Amino acid sequence: MTSVTKKGGGLMMDRRPLLEVIAVDEADARAAEAGGADRIELVCAMSEGGLTPSFGIIEQVVSSVSIPVYVMIRPHSRSFCYNDGDRKAMKKDIHIARELGASGIVIGALTDKGEADLALLQECLAEAQRLGVTFHRAIDESASLARTLDAISAFPQIERILTSGGKSTALEAANELKELSTRGGERNVSVMAGAGLIIDKIHPFVLHTSVTELHFGSGVRRESSFYSPVDTNLVAKAKQHLVDAAKVLHNF
Repeated sequence: MTSVTKKGGGLMMDRRPLLEVIAVDEADARAAEAGGADRIELVCAMSEGGLTPSFGIIEQVVSSVSIPVYVMIRPHSRSFCYNDGDRKAMKKDIHIARELGASGIVIGALTDKGEADLALLQECLAEAQRLGVTFHRAIDESASLARTLDAISAFPQIERILTSGGKSTALEAANELKELSTRGGERNVSVMAGAGLIIDKIHPFVLHTSVTELHFGSGVRRESSFYSPVDTNLVAKAKQHLVDAAKVLHNF
């Protein structure tokens, strides 16, 4: 499965392959789109796992590409537990991202016991209104991947989870991601794999896990470095490998 779309007031799974690329600025976003990326995750502080970008950057990127831009809503990298001040800032950032034309947001929050912070999610989703929503890799630090997926599936606005299967890289967690993908399919939540993906490993990874929504960061940057720009040719290569694998998997 690759994404969740609304149909007739409900949700349905969409198995088309989808490549999301992290961008930190307009140049990254343009390069990703030129290479065939289907969606942008816009962040700052990529080396810290991604934080909320400036409003100026959001405005620039949204106006420079035609593919959807999902904005990271994460006020700090200390943890995924947020205090009252953090919560107010997150809701304000969501409001502004929506006003600036973002297609969606990327959020995640946990309680101090490692469970999904459902109260904060509800507040953020109310502010998001019609924006698409990805629950990010906070899930990988939760007490239970399956329990967290089940909890967030109660919110129809949350289209997908981004996860490395609870391990350092998605490639290490192929079995876990296969199980999680099946569980997500039963609950109308798409599973998007990210962290440590390698272009040349896409084909066997997709065939084993049945996950065809992939998230790339350093893997499509020059020298595989967070500090280098997105490489259009690498994005194109990743997209072709993904499409080819999906054709085999789903007999497209």
